[in-house]
Amino acid sequence: MRVAYKVWIEMEGKSVFGGGIYQLLLLVRETGSLHKAALMLKMSYRAAWGKVRNYEDRLGISLLEKGRHGRTGAHLTAEGDLIVDHFHQIMDEMNALVAKGPLDKLIGEIKHIKNPS
Repeated sequence: MRVAYKVWIEMEGKSVFGGGIYQLLLLVRETGSLHKAALMLKMSYRAAWGKVRNYEDRLGISLLEKGRHGRTGAHLTAEGDLIVDHFHQIMDEMNALVAKGPLDKLIGEIKHIKNPS
């Protein structure tokens, strides 16, 4: 048994950032290429750009910049780096809570109920 969860950020009741765009931007940061990041996530380049633009519109900030003439890769903007870094911290805190917090105790108690000694 394990605990599964999703984390996202909302503004005015609308999702503006979550796990999918986070993974895409992390891969862009790692590879320096939206194309490579999209391939790693098994999505088309066009779908990846659409996702980035959609989240940029939702947030009202630029997340990604293309390289020179659109052909030499891509990198995160300062704002993109900031939101990715903060989302990473949120995920670390959630993982720690799940690993050592009340949810872990609940799982232990359920296991004990199912298999008493």
